[in-house]
Amino acid sequence: MSQDRLMTMEEQTAIGLKALDLKKQGNLEEYEQMMKQIPLPPYLAKFAKDYFGVDCLKQLGWNLAEANAEYGSDWLTT
Repeated sequence: MSQDRLMTMEEQTAIGLKALDLKKQGNLEEYEQMMKQIPLPPYLAKFAKDYFGVDCLKQLGWNLAEANAEYGSDWLTT
């Protein structure tokens, strides 16, 4: 699933439930990777950009589709 498109709540919930199953099985790395597929809420993405910096935010690998939709595709560079 592309990290540049918006997801429905149903899609996000399905990913979250699969991730929780992985966590229960002790697959913490896979759990973390799956959770990063769920779009980070725009206000949290902006907070991370402002307090930790653009490089850190990009390195974390979170899905920024909702932030891109709200702030524009160039919000990380402005």
